[in-house]
Amino acid sequence: MTQLPGTRTRRPMASAWCARLAVCLLLGPAGACAQERSPAPVDLFRTGQYAAAAAAAERQVAADSNNAAAAVLLLRALREVGRVSDAVQIAARLSARPALGSQIALQRGYALKARGSLSDAAVAFAAGGRGPDSLMVRYELALLAHERGDHAGARQQFDRFIDTYNAYRATLTATDLRAVALACRMLGREDPQLFKDALRAFDEANARDTLELDGRVQLAELFLEKFNGADARTALSAVLRVNPGHPRALLAMARLDAFDGRGSGDALVQRSLSVNGSSPEGRAQSAMQLIDVERYADAAAEAERGLTIDSTAPAPLIALAAARLLSGDQAGHQLALSRAHQRLAGSADAEVALADVAARNRLYKEAAAFAAAGVQRDPRSARSLALLGINRMRLGQWTEGGASLQQSFVIDPYDVWVKNTLDLVDTFKDYTELHTARFTIVAEQKDAALLDLFVGPLAEQAYDSLASRYGYRPPTPVRVELFRSHADFSVRTVGLAGLGALGVSFGGVVAMDSPAARKVGEFNWGSTLWHELTHTFTLGATDNRIPRWLSEGLSVYEERRARAGWGSDVSPTLIAAYKAGRLQPVSRLNDGFVRPRYAAEVTLSYALASFVCEMVEREHGVAGIRHVLQSYREGKATPAVFAEVAGVSGDALDQRFDAWFRRRFAAEFAAVSPRASSAGASDAEGGETDVAWEGPLYDAVRDARQAVAAQRFSDAESKLNAATGLFPAWADAGSAYHLLADLYQQRGDTARAIAALSAISDRNESAFEATVRLARLRRATGDARGAVAALARTLYITPFDGAVHDTLAVLAAATGDYAVAIRSRRALLAMAPTDRVEALYQLAATYVAAGDVAAARREVLRALDLAPNYEKAQELLLSLRKPEMR
Repeated sequence: MTQLPGTRTRRPMASAWCARLAVCLLLGPAGACAQERSPAPVDLFRTGQYAAAAAAAERQVAADSNNAAAAVLLLRALREVGRVSDAVQIAARLSARPALGSQIALQRGYALKARGSLSDAAVAFAAGGRGPDSLMVRYELALLAHERGDHAGARQQFDRFIDTYNAYRATLTATDLRAVALACRMLGREDPQLFKDALRAFDEANARDTLELDGRVQLAELFLEKFNGADARTALSAVLRVNPGHPRALLAMARLDAFDGRGSGDALVQRSLSVNGSSPEGRAQSAMQLIDVERYADAAAEAERGLTIDSTAPAPLIALAAARLLSGDQAGHQLALSRAHQRLAGSADAEVALADVAARNRLYKEAAAFAAAGVQRDPRSARSLALLGINRMRLGQWTEGGASLQQSFVIDPYDVWVKNTLDLVDTFKDYTELHTARFTIVAEQKDAALLDLFVGPLAEQAYDSLASRYGYRPPTPVRVELFRSHADFSVRTVGLAGLGALGVSFGGVVAMDSPAARKVGEFNWGSTLWHELTHTFTLGATDNRIPRWLSEGLSVYEERRARAGWGSDVSPTLIAAYKAGRLQPVSRLNDGFVRPRYAAEVTLSYALASFVCEMVEREHGVAGIRHVLQSYREGKATPAVFAEVAGVSGDALDQRFDAWFRRRFAAEFAAVSPRASSAGASDAEGGETDVAWEGPLYDAVRDARQAVAAQRFSDAESKLNAATGLFPAWADAGSAYHLLADLYQQRGDTARAIAALSAISDRNESAFEATVRLARLRRATGDARGAVAALARTLYITPFDGAVHDTLAVLAAATGDYAVAIRSRRALLAMAPTDRVEALYQLAATYVAAGDVAAARREVLRALDLAPNYEKAQELLLSLRKPEMR
């Protein structure tokens, strides 16, 4: 195997950077216990039985005062469960024994460092300079120098590890190799190629000691730092199979689950804290999770628990600074941040964490400011530069943001978020900007002419409607970015492909899927745009202080108000989940978005939050909603806000909404029940399953299907009509309306088929096929205006269907709706028709019918430029020259 390169010429590892790690951790025969012997302390420790391991090791030390292995294991076990003071005291006694002093120096240093006694830790580490862990001691001393702000001196010390590796590689122990790996990881901040060397050294260490778990956790953390979630999960899963209670592995897995979108990892953090309740890192991570659900007081208390052992521990101090910031306690924020800086000399770690948490809480200006402060503290902080660039772009500052991302990429080309975003920026040469009075719309050039006809007018209409509702007008122009590739939209939003959302609002910048990004019928781009623009208003009206659940709830509520069928409405699944107690109460509704217990909970929480907003408006008018937003702008917390507006908060608010919601949908509650087999059920990984439902509605539809199969059509019709009465809003695929439409159309009952299809179109925003069928039937019955109205609805699902535009142009012109007819003719032209001359002629003819002679002459001349001998165009041009047409 190739040696690690020296300090001057550093070559990449022979193995690929992201190669999957093969992890073999199962206890083999050598690690198994003899049948009649108690488990060895090392096996107890390795499998997470820390108390038993400590007791057994302590007995061994008592029996043999020179048993260095038992002494080391005892100190490790005490630290793992947070008994740091005990570890410090015992280490002090043991270090007085000549045979043990240098043997346990590393563990004594760890214990003192965990207590925040850094000077004493340095002395303890130095005592191990000639012991068996001397290379790891050297690493820890270099790390202390780095943490004191001596980055240049620390870098020189880290650099020597490469020379040591090259000279003594064959004789290095697994611990030595881990020290090399950790040193290379630190050096990687200056030379990112050395991250590869860190990976390789970790691999060699783990191969040399197949039973040690900590090195595998450190390797997983490196993978996670470099956005390699797959290999991080492989390594961590293997560790947790051996030791399900490994505190550090549990914390890393929690971060990984959040990274992969598998939930917040709250349960994993709590499992870690059940092993070591005083862990600064564990309490800090728990505090950050509480911040994500906007429980700032609880987060601050949790962070302070992390300072019990070490009052200077940076991680909980950063979490405390974040909680104070978001609760509006600026003085408390600054105090906690300054305390963290005392341990983070010349480091941007605090600013990176605060920028990240600010962005997660929609404070993008503040996130950019923290990132900029991080760059000031450490100009080589690639992550600070990355967050600065990303958040500048979220604020619409493309040039400045791109420059910061380029600087970050030079320092760390392994940041996938940065690389993906820069790749996305490179594609913007294929985009163009469209402008309306208050919007800049960014779309791919090949779609721009078509989208210009629809997106701008709807955005302007939304602006007027929402400005009137909220009494607030966001600064203009608002930027709307439309991505033909959903992966590109995902990168724009979170730096990685795979985001499930349709759109996101950063305030003055909206990014979303283009109407061409998904299959027809998967989403309604019009309602999505309205939803995201509502965020622009509510974020601006509250200075970005609106809770997540309320912002989403208002956006869905405004969708429903904008058009019939838009936005999430009451559904059987929503009612079943609510009745089963599987949705959070209003006072904890943020948990439904950030800590979902099953896949559908997020979607259902959107809908439920919208009904809370509906309740507020029904009881207090739109003035009540404005009051809520203004109160959040003033920095008030949710209990105070709803106490002011509704006269209740907390449990009382939960009870009021529960009574209102059950009364509002009394019929629906009677029609649906959660299926007993699924209510609260768990999947194989311990998470709850999605919601299934039954009850009178289910029975009616099931019986109707059976009746259709038996050709008892009258019986089926009766049951299906009963089902629509039980739950009028339900119009998803498989609903009674769909079955009725098929039944009526098959037997030629056009009027009733139209009624069923109308019900679907009016209730299901993405029902493209049903709405086209409706238009076809209305046209067949001579209802041209009804057909035009139906087809116009489909344009918010997709404007890319040429057949729809062709039919709409003909029908709209026939009914005298020339604005719609002209728009459809222009849309057909924008879609690059095969016969462009004919399309131009038809547009000109439509302008003639509308009485716009100048526009007609312009389009017919364009047609004749392409085909000078086209007779119909020639004749039309001659007619336009007649005196009566001038």
